[in-house]
Amino acid sequence: MPIFRRVRAELTIEIERTPEDVFAYLSDVSNLPAWQAGVKSATQREGRVEESRSIFGRELNTTLEIVDQEEPRLFTLRALDSPFQFTVRHELEPTDGGTRLTVTAEGDVPGVAAGFFERRAEKQFRRDFERLKQILEA
Repeated sequence: MPIFRRVRAELTIEIERTPEDVFAYLSDVSNLPAWQAGVKSATQREGRVEESRSIFGRELNTTLEIVDQEEPRLFTLRALDSPFQFTVRHELEPTDGGTRLTVTAEGDVPGVAAGFFERRAEKQFRRDFERLKQILEA
């Protein structure tokens, strides 16, 4: 039986758009393929998100539950049937120039892969949210 280790990544980014604009784009999961690497499709039905992505060269289909959706300040997803159990929390705060978005991802990863996964996920996490910022500010 594998031993799991808790992995956590956090990112804060400033976006020059209102929290309402950022929330609308972020919570419309059909936009995921435009800004998240590897996402092929994402659809929302009845409080759940069905997502298809390519990760580490493998096709992965995941169902995520929308845990919190408080427009325009909070959007949280939790994986229901992923090889790794994880939660991603998006917190939005108004700033003078737009929105401060803080994203926290936490999950349980097999101990052997935890270090590798954590480093790679954090890099990709930063790239994805920089891409989100570019799209929203264009």
